[in-house]
Amino acid sequence: MSTNIAEAMNNVIKKCKELPITGVIDYIKGIIQRWFHDRHSSAFKLTAQLTTTADVAIGVKDEEARYMRVYPITFYTFHVKDGGLYGNVDLTTKNCTCKEFDVDQLLCAHALTCIRLRGFSFVDYCSPYYSSAFLATAYSGEIHPVGQPSEWLVPEDIASQIVHPPVGRRGPGKPKQNRTPSFGEEVTKRSCTTCHCIGHNSHTCTYPKSSLSSSAMGNISEIGEASGSHN
Repeated sequence: MSTNIAEAMNNVIKKCKELPITGVIDYIKGIIQRWFHDRHSSAFKLTAQLTTTADVAIGVKDEEARYMRVYPITFYTFHVKDGGLYGNVDLTTKNCTCKEFDVDQLLCAHALTCIRLRGFSFVDYCSPYYSSAFLATAYSGEIHPVGQPSEWLVPEDIASQIVHPPVGRRGPGKPKQNRTPSFGEEVTKRSCTTCHCIGHNSHTCTYPKSSLSSSAMGNISEIGEASGSHN
């Protein structure tokens, strides 16, 4: 639904966009190699069963759960009152009427209240993807350098292919540097400080200087006098 992941990566590699494509690929490889090593090392040092982000989220919800009242229906189903709101929790199917438990697969405050009442382990009711073990596994891959081109083992059917330049001519002007905004994204446009119109700046403004209001000219002269400039 959004381009957040692509935008995050685009921001990381913006320094190497002027390099040839092989240089860009090598730069990206180096970044991912460092990420996998650092994040696997951090995940391996975790002592808690859940990741740090999940632990913090559970702590916040635990504070909210202290002010809720639980009315058991069966041993695994409950009716929880949250002020003027309420939630129906079913621990067997791991769902709650607030839908936070269903969608995030991480305990909501209603479900956490019920688990505290029964004395269950809250880790058992969170998705295993929030565990520190899964985090370490996600970054267990090894990213190795590709070496010099002379050392590559390229299949003959690939090495024999001739890659021609793209068909068509390059458009006039400098290549585009700024990215294309996503659909629905608000783009901030700078306005001219002289006429306050959008689309240009004061250096390229064509607004006639003589048509400035007298009050504006008076302010300009006052600024000049205050700064000590009389030319």
